[in-house]
Amino acid sequence: MGELLTQIRKDNMQAMKARDTVKKGVCSLLISSIALAEKESGKTLTKDEELTYVQKELKQTKETLETIPASRPELIEETKKKIAIIESYLPAQMSEEEVRKAIEEVMAEANLEPVRKNQGPIMKTMMAKYKGKTDGKTVNRILGTILK
Repeated sequence: MGELLTQIRKDNMQAMKARDTVKKGVCSLLISSIALAEKESGKTLTKDEELTYVQKELKQTKETLETIPASRPELIEETKKKIAIIESYLPAQMSEEEVRKAIEEVMAEANLEPVRKNQGPIMKTMMAKYKGKTDGKTVNRILGTILK
């Protein structure tokens, strides 16, 4: 069992004792996602692999938030709490300025010009180098402004 999975299981137990249904639900979701991946792969996942599943759940929860109608403020608030809980298991996220600087560094290291055809290699390098610290949507958006 991976380090992150162990921590999530501990937090799940604490949430049950505290009767925190939102946190318990999030922890249970993350546990089942990571445990299923471990079972399918037949090995204990590395921390990076575990983070991949946490990021996947974060992305899905953020997409859910976007689809909630404004007439349901209680549901919006609960979803925001879930996002905050999931984010607590991820490394500190890079700010937009840090992402911009990182993109510029990657482009300088690889001697790539700021043109659209270089978007794929830049994205690939960024996502590998900064896995867990930023998401593809943010990188793509900032890269799009640089490559205009």
